[in-house]
Amino acid sequence: MKKKSVGIKLRLCAMATAIAFTLSACSTTSVTEKNVSAFGPLTLNLQDYEKAYAESSSRNRFDNLILLTRAQIATNNTESAIKSIDELFALAKTDLQKDELSLVHAQLLQKQGQYNDALHVLSSVNYNAMPASDVIYFLKLNQNVNNLLFEKTKDVKYQITAFKSESALLKYATRTQDKQKILDKSLSLLKAIDDTTLSSCLSNVKNDEDRGFYEYAIIDKSENTLLKEQLINSFMEKYPLHPLTLIKQQGITAVDSRTPQEALSARAQPAESAIFNFVDGDQIAVLLPLSGRFAKTIGEPARMGILSALKDRQSKSKVIFYDTNKTNISSIVSTVNGNSTTLVIGPILKPEVNALNQNGLKKPSIVLNAPEGNKPKNQWYFDLGPNYEGAVAASKIYVDGYKNPLVILKNGDNNSQRALQGFASNFAKVNINPVTCGYTSSTSLKTDLSSCPLNSADAVYINADAVDAVQIKGLIPSNIKVYLTDKSYLGVNNSSQEFALKGALLGDMPWVLTDSPLKDSFLKSMPKANSQVQKIFSAAYDSVNFAYSINALSQNRNDVLHGLSGDISLGENGLIESTPIWVELGVLR
Repeated sequence: MKKKSVGIKLRLCAMATAIAFTLSACSTTSVTEKNVSAFGPLTLNLQDYEKAYAESSSRNRFDNLILLTRAQIATNNTESAIKSIDELFALAKTDLQKDELSLVHAQLLQKQGQYNDALHVLSSVNYNAMPASDVIYFLKLNQNVNNLLFEKTKDVKYQITAFKSESALLKYATRTQDKQKILDKSLSLLKAIDDTTLSSCLSNVKNDEDRGFYEYAIIDKSENTLLKEQLINSFMEKYPLHPLTLIKQQGITAVDSRTPQEALSARAQPAESAIFNFVDGDQIAVLLPLSGRFAKTIGEPARMGILSALKDRQSKSKVIFYDTNKTNISSIVSTVNGNSTTLVIGPILKPEVNALNQNGLKKPSIVLNAPEGNKPKNQWYFDLGPNYEGAVAASKIYVDGYKNPLVILKNGDNNSQRALQGFASNFAKVNINPVTCGYTSSTSLKTDLSSCPLNSADAVYINADAVDAVQIKGLIPSNIKVYLTDKSYLGVNNSSQEFALKGALLGDMPWVLTDSPLKDSFLKSMPKANSQVQKIFSAAYDSVNFAYSINALSQNRNDVLHGLSGDISLGENGLIESTPIWVELGVLR
């Protein structure tokens, strides 16, 4: 064991100041020439802004006039605001200044009740090229205008746009109170939509985060308190990385005085009942599909992993294998609860994991898939899913200092979409929204990615198979760091594929990246094993060693066990964290 280096979970950066989300405010502070922010909060009275504009230098003249115009609109000085906007038209030279002019122009039109005209002006704004304070202002204004149009016309398209603008503000929120207000407002906007239309939106939405908002809004409309509570619990299990779930699970409320960093870093210690004792010679029950369609790709590699680990340890433990394809889980649980089994390993298929937990297993267990719903306190699990893979990549990229990541993935690939969800959700914790570029097939890859804004990124995460990864790597400028995970690597070191990916950083299982007799034996037995099969083998192997080490790991949460799958430690709620090793491809190992 050794001290743990970098955990899988991103920690939120401490922020010195909070972002204001209102379009106006007032106090009695003064303004200085060097600190003019055109779309910061209004902190002066109208006369102060008039004076600041009159005395401003040419460098700050435009920004001071924006502030003055906003103050005039806020205080209902419409005629003065119109004159100021005319003057802004004459002063605006750059594209940014023209877009900033459009913002105050749209705000004035909204104030005058000309909502369609305001929306038309906002539609011309290139807010992606604006500073953060301008973007926040745009999103809030766009939400207001569209919400007002919905109230006037009852056309649901406006309310959907209002919701999307409001929820997009989450990227810029740092204070817990602001995040809670944005979530509450986003749900309030959706709940104004009738149930039939909201259900239709839910059926057609493709973005997982928006889908979660729609589903939660429907749940939140329920008048049955008990049913609502049950549905919300189910929602949190279904969407573990959704902003609504994260806020609730972290115990963060609008009156929580902790910073997000303090709340997230308050990691719960595992309950004493979660730690079990396992010694050499104890009996192990292993639940796997050893026949049927999943035997070759799931059951057999897991069986090999467990037997290999026991052999390497020269273990005296007795292992009894149960074929989940031939015997139902309830019968297996009844047998295991009644015999001398000390530990259960497996199953791996999610329905079987859920069935295991629903049938009252009393013995400690290590399962090879993330459970859904309630699970026994003494159950631990490996997450071999693509969400975890994407989250690992996000953690590594962030730790390496990159703040403008871009993700490239294959359209229509469910696993890639799940990896993207894990990646994006992890970066959302530090208020970064990665850009995504998709391609349809290997043959259309170059064309599909031709418009991808690669030059605006400082790092790229590729979630593609080994063949496509080589092509994509060739399209990325050499000054941009490329990150890959095991999906993109065949496991053959110093191969032509590896050197075609030279310079990319690969996060993979240590045993795959280092040649060994164990790896040679596995590849001879399963020469066509893809990365998922390799993951199953390594997790099964590591589950045995984890059982022997769990007590030692529980004594110091910073300790790790060097496993085949990575550095293993005790995670939250029974998760067995496994951090991969990162290597630069094209360098001899």
